[in-house]
Amino acid sequence: MSSIRVGLIGYGGWTRLAFVPALRQHEGVRIVSAAAFSKASQDRIREELGPDVQVYGGFEALLDGPEVDAVMMAIPDAIHEAAMDAVLGAGVAAYYEPPLAGRPDDIRKMLKRLVAADQITHGDLEIGFATVVLRTAELVRQGAVGAPQTIHLKLRSNWAGFGGPDLCLAHHLGPWYVDGLNSIIGRSPGRVLVMDGHGQTGRRQFHSLAQFDYGGLWGTIHLNIDSVDELVTTIEVTGDEGDLTVDYFRNTINLRSKSDSEGDVIHVEPALPVVGGWPGEAESVAEFLGAVENGTPNRTDGRMAAQLYLTGLAIERSKDTGGWVEIEGVAGLGS
Repeated sequence: MSSIRVGLIGYGGWTRLAFVPALRQHEGVRIVSAAAFSKASQDRIREELGPDVQVYGGFEALLDGPEVDAVMMAIPDAIHEAAMDAVLGAGVAAYYEPPLAGRPDDIRKMLKRLVAADQITHGDLEIGFATVVLRTAELVRQGAVGAPQTIHLKLRSNWAGFGGPDLCLAHHLGPWYVDGLNSIIGRSPGRVLVMDGHGQTGRRQFHSLAQFDYGGLWGTIHLNIDSVDELVTTIEVTGDEGDLTVDYFRNTINLRSKSDSEGDVIHVEPALPVVGGWPGEAESVAEFLGAVENGTPNRTDGRMAAQLYLTGLAIERSKDTGGWVEIEGVAGLGS
């Protein structure tokens, strides 16, 4: 890989545990600058990345500094919109974390900018890049469970104390987990129904259940961030000839059929060493770097990410109405 100059916006846990190790898997990639608000984080940048990395107190100064080929952002939710707006304005390739903004109206405004952007943009959606999820999609396409009928993704975690934006939980986490469903099924849903949860004052819940209509195939994400389990993610696909269960963090698929009820457990080795504890993150970063280097399309480009965010906006409307809501297409952003 030829030399790619990367600037880091934010230097918290995810940048240090995921972004930096993923970048170090690629020769020729250089971290040339990093921005962090606190002096402690700035000192940590100097200590961990070395004296050749230019340190800034904010994303504006980094973008105004020496030229970079790409930026990678992992920052507090409250400043996502301002940082993304500045990066899109700068025209630099961007690797970013959801959400785009903290309110539905502001998200829609940012989506219009995202799909109109000329530069490479890449949403960090590691689940859909995980080798075990890609193998699951392949098995489903090959008819391993027959004609698929349902797909269910369950998250259990202890994230309740970490806060988050004032968005429906299924919307806030939806880009990652709905993309997990879409990656296996091979298409996006047409409508959504949210069974409202509970937990926090405002729109965000600790528990959320969302049902998706994929044209006769039914998908569900069941999110519980106030679980006794620290972190578990499973995906179950049922078909008319069998079923399979994915353990995302253990990289396994339990495949069963009507003729073999015991089935087989398939271990799927990640394509790249796991960083940050999340399979697929290193692969997601690798695709972004490849797109920056070669100018090639990336899977989570602006239009694909926008469709996930439009699904999130439909989730918000379903939370309010208690009924099914049609999911708008990206073409509607122009109206």
